[in-house]
Amino acid sequence: MSSQWWLPRLSFFQSLRQSHYALPVRPEFLTSSAFQIINPRHHVTTTDVVTQVFPESVVAGLSDEEALSLFTRGFFGGFVFGFERFILRIGGWNLLPARYTGFQGDPHASKIWNLSELPQRHLLPVGSSLFGSFKVMDKQIGPASSDQRASYVDYGFGSDEFTFAGCHRFQITRSPRIGAEPLVQFELQHFNCNPQKNERTVTGFMIWFHSAYAKLLFANAVQGVLMR
Repeated sequence: MSSQWWLPRLSFFQSLRQSHYALPVRPEFLTSSAFQIINPRHHVTTTDVVTQVFPESVVAGLSDEEALSLFTRGFFGGFVFGFERFILRIGGWNLLPARYTGFQGDPHASKIWNLSELPQRHLLPVGSSLFGSFKVMDKQIGPASSDQRASYVDYGFGSDEFTFAGCHRFQITRSPRIGAEPLVQFELQHFNCNPQKNERTVTGFMIWFHSAYAKLLFANAVQGVLMR
């Protein structure tokens, strides 16, 4: 994998300055199939989202699926996630494997342990695991014929059999022309919960840390798209 995935570039620092962090996520994320599986008892959740709007030209020639796959590579393959990735690969995933009661994935689901295995042009099948602790829960690609469409992929983490679980949703939304050029918005939505007890997880009391980490991860993901 090219060093561009390891080192911060101009697009990374621009994203850090221009992205927006907020706590509420889209309501449909909290009624999604991934949410029902990960948080079956509908316990209290901690949520947040990082967003950034671009002119549509930044994804020129890319389908929604291709843009999301590059965003995925930037997120999981970037230097920000590097320490976490290292810990998972040397066995840390055993402490909290991605596992959900009754969840059935695609028969062609794969297990990803190396960065070179992350696809650039397509999303992994539902049920695929990344570094043992993340699992593709769902994906949806909006119809190309739609003037305004949203596409997303959900990556679950943790387990409904443990006291910590959650999900990252990577989303791209294309909007109609406003002014000179159509717009595209990237989002990193997130929720976590304690599936066993109806109480907040420890991250609910560490918003200052999580907000900074989320924006750093998002900037790496954006870098993956812009530096393709």
